[in-house]
Amino acid sequence: MARLPNVTRDMVPEEFREAYDEVTGGNVITGGPGSITIYSPEMARRRAGLTAYLRYETTFPRRILELAIIATARAMDCPYVWNAHAPAARSEGVSDALIDALREKQPLPDIGEDERAVINYVNEFYANHRVSPETFQAAMDQFGPQHLVELTALMGNYAQTAFVLNAFEVELPEGTTEPVLPV
Repeated sequence: MARLPNVTRDMVPEEFREAYDEVTGGNVITGGPGSITIYSPEMARRRAGLTAYLRYETTFPRRILELAIIATARAMDCPYVWNAHAPAARSEGVSDALIDALREKQPLPDIGEDERAVINYVNEFYANHRVSPETFQAAMDQFGPQHLVELTALMGNYAQTAFVLNAFEVELPEGTTEPVLPV
């Protein structure tokens, strides 16, 4: 169980119940980051819009988007995000060999330039809190300014998600199919 119990509507101050209702649809959120962020219903409501755009509305290629998410999960040592997104990365065409190498922190197999640009960008940023001109340019050449901005925002969004999940020790849901991320 996570460090906080699930939030029910009666636990929410009256002035935040509208936000609670909008985010939950009237149901108690029992897992994932929403089970924690709903403790601040207005923040959860505002966060949901950006997350929805970055996940479902951007024109960024889904394969690269899911690769960036699992690379961020690996960098943040977040089993929940990893196990939620590794299956999606596989279904979007990220190779098993690449996913397994990322999970186990092993040398990467032969990969495309777009995959290499994402992984280098993610890894360098989380290691150094900056990216070198060469890494930046390689990512810019692959994705262009709009998608590089969105990739960077996606990384930050999933780092925030990892902060919440890791700090509050949100457990993996039952029935996960991926090997658990070693941390």
